[in-house]
Amino acid sequence: MNPVIDAIRSRRTVKKMDTERSPTKDQIDAIIEAAMWAPNHHMTEPWRFVVVSGQGRRRLGEALAAASLSGPGERPVPERVEIERSKPLAAPVIVALISSPQVGEKIVPQEELIAAGAALQNMLLAAHSLGLGSFVRTGLLAYSDEVRHLFGINEREVLVGMVYLGYVAGPVTPGRRSPAEGKVTWMES
Repeated sequence: MNPVIDAIRSRRTVKKMDTERSPTKDQIDAIIEAAMWAPNHHMTEPWRFVVVSGQGRRRLGEALAAASLSGPGERPVPERVEIERSKPLAAPVIVALISSPQVGEKIVPQEELIAAGAALQNMLLAAHSLGLGSFVRTGLLAYSDEVRHLFGINEREVLVGMVYLGYVAGPVTPGRRSPAEGKVTWMES
């Protein structure tokens, strides 16, 4: 193969991280810089980032816990609220990637969101290349008013994902995918 394809195939979601050893600021800056190089229509760079570390992770946990209490449906059990509160403590650094679409005559909102998705993939591959583990967390509570308020997400913006970053602390499960066969159509004539 080649180094890029090897990196794509070897990158894994890593949820068990060493919470005592944090990525450096230079590593986080390099990951965000990689995201900035994602393709985007009309060079709009339709994204922004919020880096959460230290006590900021507890603030995020409180927002998730509050969202679990105020959401629709039955009242959650206290154990579930505590699980939400503790989720951000699973990694020493979290980078929230927010799609921040530009407005203009030639700008298509869906293309802005897709560009932010490409930035997310660049972040994951950059983290992998730096020897860091990563995983993306979203879910209904990530889109709640409480989390939107915490990250300052306005009405035209959307959270693409919270990228949890840290050093791997445990075995990583090998990846597997279905073959492309049956998912590809060639239009040659």
